[in-house]
Amino acid sequence: MQLAIAEIRRRRGRWASIIGAVAFIVFLVLILAALADGLFIGSTGAFRNSDADAYVYSADGRRSLVRSALPVEDLESVTSVEGVADAGALGILLATAATDGDLFDIAVIGHLPGRVGEPTALTAGRRPATGEQFVGLADMSLRDKGIELGSLVLLTGSAQPVEVVGFVSDARYLLADTLWVTLETWESLRFEIRPETVGGGSVAQAFPIAVSGGAGVEAVTAAIDAALGTTETVTIDEAILSLPGVEQQASTFTAIIVVSFVVVGIVIALFFALITLEKRGQLAILKAIGSSNYLLLRGVLIQALIATVAGYVLGFALSRLLALVLPPAVPVEFLAGTARTLFLATIVMGALGAVLSFRRIIRIDPASALGGEA
Repeated sequence: MQLAIAEIRRRRGRWASIIGAVAFIVFLVLILAALADGLFIGSTGAFRNSDADAYVYSADGRRSLVRSALPVEDLESVTSVEGVADAGALGILLATAATDGDLFDIAVIGHLPGRVGEPTALTAGRRPATGEQFVGLADMSLRDKGIELGSLVLLTGSAQPVEVVGFVSDARYLLADTLWVTLETWESLRFEIRPETVGGGSVAQAFPIAVSGGAGVEAVTAAIDAALGTTETVTIDEAILSLPGVEQQASTFTAIIVVSFVVVGIVIALFFALITLEKRGQLAILKAIGSSNYLLLRGVLIQALIATVAGYVLGFALSRLLALVLPPAVPVEFLAGTARTLFLATIVMGALGAVLSFRRIIRIDPASALGGEA
């Protein structure tokens, strides 16, 4: 170990180059991971931040809140299915809104207060009461637009503003700020802003359900579809992955991150391969005086560990510095769990890269250090 550390100190410039290369790759990976996490969190909060176990859509709705349409009277049939502990109703209206004259995009989500499906993380104020008209819960992200408790939010095309009576956290939908109102308020706003929907009767776009303890979610979803015959019921995880772009974004970012870590392993493997060729004579001498392959491998692994840890720390610091100057509109989230996973992946790929170069060390003949044939 002392020999491995002494070599790093003696050749600081060379080791700084490999640490810098690892740091640059780690920096890019951390930014990509933070962007992936930010997009996922910002797109799925309305689903994740609820107590629903599954969602019921219309069979022709393709698991989409926007496309699905369910008669509200079907809610009673859903709640009567064995294994359903509670069921709510959701409707969504994508619109533009204004407060103090400033326009912004917003997703107005109608729900049944006190029933499953409403956002669980109330951070300020109160929840709308059942039947209470034109009051709502605002996602915390709307504070950036100057909205506070008591603010009036006016949707474009509507004459009736919605008063904000509470705030919830992590309840966005597809990166849009959300305003949660009662289902009756949502229907009134929908008829006013989308007059073509008038006359279609009372509808919801999804029924979030909670499964009673001891009942299997898959069994209950199948029972609901069998009982109604016109629905497609999916688990919460399936509903989240069915949101437009969520699964595609996750798979794309995952592929990029995996490739980046493979590059880390290749870079370290090539570096140690070159170092081994350069130190061939020195390694032969170490073998000649009794150093085992295990001892040499341990030294290589220690050097790889130092290089990858230093590279990760530097890359992590650079990524956090960049996060400080990014505009709030960029959806980046640095999660501790992701950082730990990427740190372990960096260490593993660095160790694998070092081990791949070790076969060259095994082939070195100690006789070459004594003037014999190698």
